[in-house]
Amino acid sequence: MTLPLFLTLFAVFSILATALTECIKKMFTGNYSSNIIAAIVSVALGIGGTLLVYYFRGIQMTGINIVCAGIMALFIWMGSMLGYDKIKQMIEQIISMLGK
Repeated sequence: MTLPLFLTLFAVFSILATALTECIKKMFTGNYSSNIIAAIVSVALGIGGTLLVYYFRGIQMTGINIVCAGIMALFIWMGSMLGYDKIKQMIEQIISMLGK
């Protein structure tokens, strides 16, 4: 898997994971952990989606590519837990650090 493909999949799957997590949270009004819901959705999208992309693009299922699918799930989970506000804050902090 190339870095541009990884970043593209990360962006797309993070948006989908956040949207699906919010939809699932709206459906359930009981006592639940939103981080657990985000983890389940992220693992399903990260591993399943990445393996589907491998299949449709003809990428071989090597050990490193399967590890990348697992890493994708972890990154998506972190991205969906952080949310837009935290990501925006992190980008602003990086920009201010680079500006000095």
